[in-house]
Amino acid sequence: MTGPGDQNPQQPQWQQPPAQPEPQQGWQGNGPQSSASGQHPTGQSGQQSPYGQSPTQPSGSSGQYGQQQGQYSQQTGQYGQQSNQYGQQSGQYDQTGQYGQTGQYGQTGQTGQYGQQDTGQYGQQPTEQYAQAPGGYGQAPYGQGAGSYDGGAGQPPKKKLSKKGLTGIIAGGSALLLIIVGGIVGVSIGNSLHAPEVTVKSYLDALKAGDAEEALKLSGTEVSAADVLLTDEAYKEASGKVTGYTIGKTTTSGDTATVQARLTQGGESVDQEFTLTKVGKDAVLFDKWKLEAPELSTVQVDVVAPEDAVATVGGVDLTDVEPIAEGSYQLRALPGTYDVALSESDWYSAEATTATALGYGQTAEPATLSVALTDAGTTAIEEAVNAYIDGCGASTEIAPTGCPYEIRNATGYTPSGVTWTFDTRPTFTVGEFNGTGWSVESETVGRMSMTCTLTDPATGQTGPGGGGPVDFNVGGTVEGFTDEGATFVPLP
Repeated sequence: MTGPGDQNPQQPQWQQPPAQPEPQQGWQGNGPQSSASGQHPTGQSGQQSPYGQSPTQPSGSSGQYGQQQGQYSQQTGQYGQQSNQYGQQSGQYDQTGQYGQTGQYGQTGQTGQYGQQDTGQYGQQPTEQYAQAPGGYGQAPYGQGAGSYDGGAGQPPKKKLSKKGLTGIIAGGSALLLIIVGGIVGVSIGNSLHAPEVTVKSYLDALKAGDAEEALKLSGTEVSAADVLLTDEAYKEASGKVTGYTIGKTTTSGDTATVQARLTQGGESVDQEFTLTKVGKDAVLFDKWKLEAPELSTVQVDVVAPEDAVATVGGVDLTDVEPIAEGSYQLRALPGTYDVALSESDWYSAEATTATALGYGQTAEPATLSVALTDAGTTAIEEAVNAYIDGCGASTEIAPTGCPYEIRNATGYTPSGVTWTFDTRPTFTVGEFNGTGWSVESETVGRMSMTCTLTDPATGQTGPGGGGPVDFNVGGTVEGFTDEGATFVPLP
């Protein structure tokens, strides 16, 4: 006995069934048919006797490719229990009921009709061969018997993947792909968001918004009490600030990165290089960069005014700022142009000006505040000088203290009742403020005469006396003003 997988050296290799006789009209095969009564009608559709029980067909030859009757079962007509289990009906390929003959697939009629057997039906012809069968149903897998088309004897039907399961697999695969792609994209985005130039952009954006304190925080700039311009209040008052920028090349070397930027400030383009230092990781994967505080530019303000004058820069007064020299101040500033002015006074004023911090690391041209007398200040000075002259003229001394003239007594007599008389009052001019005050100089010479009474100390006799005329100049400095007016200090 041979199994389904054995080769019988006496039999062909089942490459092709033997030639078939021409079919008769009404039937596709000429094999004998048996009705339920055992008769064999010819050319009409009738019912075949149960599968494997045709009385006109031999039971099959022992040793043929297949099994003896009852190999796998003891009942005929049962699914998966037919004699000649591996698809060989009693009678071989040269017998009636050849492939494509008796009840060929797809033909009308009940005898051998595909899927219409009365008993023990497999859903296909019982005599399945291993080569290509006429009728176009393909080649049966080696080792599978009759009925394998609908599940095959002895093999459980393969479960088809449900639509829901297939959808789940596709969805899961898609989700995994999205996770992978998302991870790659996420890392790429994360790197771009942590690039050195991002910190520089944040810094410059703060400057554009006028947020000085945020910019200083991002750059780590230390601010002292003297940095009166490094405040939001002062920076908001500035004009000509950074209004735009373009990020250029970024160069990274180890833990240091440099970023080139071109700033737009007050209608000018200013190139600036920013330096950053790597300070660790963010979310494990991404480098963290810290902006090194750029060297700020400085504005210098020179105030040529009395000591009581108060200068303001960017709306902030400099009262508590220590000057680097008399009346000279240097202040760190963010890029911008700052108004420089002098506090208001009735006696003098200074023309307002500006100081510009262009970009970084530069010292701006000094902004100078030079005061000028107001009309009230000029009048106050003239009054103060004339008061001095008048005071000298009212003196009762032949050599008035602090006055620009005197008469020496060489007679030995004692003068008394000294009277000074102006022959000519001097005229004078008031100069520019020179850092210590306004200078006063004579324009024309004054002339004074003196009269007095002389007494002889030895005899007690008296007589008239006098002196002059005496020419004199007036000069000195007006050092400042008080509520009473100008303070004139004459030359000694």
